[in-house]
Amino acid sequence: MDDVKINTSKTISLALGADPDSSTVNATLYHEFADSSVVQASTACTRTSAGNYTITYGESPASSNNFVLSHGGAHKVEFTYNISSTEYTSENYFSVYTPYITAITFFTNHSDLQTTFGSKFEDYEKKARRIINTYCGQDFDYYGSKSFIIDGYDTRFLRLPHPIDTLTTVVADFGDSDAETIHNSSEATLNNLEKYHAMGNFGSSYAIRFKNKVSDTRKSYIARTYHNKFNSKSDYKVTGNYGWRYVPNNVRDAAELLILDLMNDDSEFRRHRIHSIDMDTTRYRFDRDFYGSTGNTDADVLLMDYTHYVMDYVG
Repeated sequence: MDDVKINTSKTISLALGADPDSSTVNATLYHEFADSSVVQASTACTRTSAGNYTITYGESPASSNNFVLSHGGAHKVEFTYNISSTEYTSENYFSVYTPYITAITFFTNHSDLQTTFGSKFEDYEKKARRIINTYCGQDFDYYGSKSFIIDGYDTRFLRLPHPIDTLTTVVADFGDSDAETIHNSSEATLNNLEKYHAMGNFGSSYAIRFKNKVSDTRKSYIARTYHNKFNSKSDYKVTGNYGWRYVPNNVRDAAELLILDLMNDDSEFRRHRIHSIDMDTTRYRFDRDFYGSTGNTDADVLLMDYTHYVMDYVG
């Protein structure tokens, strides 16, 4: 699956043996999250030659700096076309990501490395980003206007599958006949929930909770809550902007350290957690905490506040 930087353009190609009916191919762009997953509705592709078609996802409208690919995560392009009046589909997948540090920032600090490593920087950044994602148990991409349906478990807090930046609405038992909105950030009488353990207005949080004082206009939902707790007999559709509005400075700095390690051959043993070597009778000793580190102690410290879980080896 190809990687594409967020807020950039991407051209997807479809190659057929011959032109389909009427030389017409349409493409629909989807996001991996099922709810509101259509990013761009069915759009006519461009015929570049016999049997070859492309679709470009760039700025919309042109020169607006408003990109179609403005959300992180996996995307799917579904091509549809007819051959002898029979409809066919073909799929193409790619992943949109947020760089944790840019080449400009990195080489401003390490200009002596640009000549040797400038052309390979994106590969190093991708490797460092994946190390950080694995170590932290999360990524630092942005997913705007998405929804997840989550089961309650009789607590005042509701744990989310992704950190939320802006909480918009929460609907209890969405899709059922007794569904009810228990939170709407745009209505004063329904502004009952808040992010929990978020650092400032711009910080993201993995949990939401009831405020100390909630509206009395929740109608029938009063019967479904135990003292402002999320009932285990209900589920909740939580809508908002998920992910991270910006890459935290500590994550950026950790990426810089890891890229420096990847560029430095002298760090090869340390990156593989080899802490001693007996050259007489070739013997390697590895750290016991091999899977609990990025391979760089300073990077580990920088990422501590953002570690969702830490991998460990079970023998």
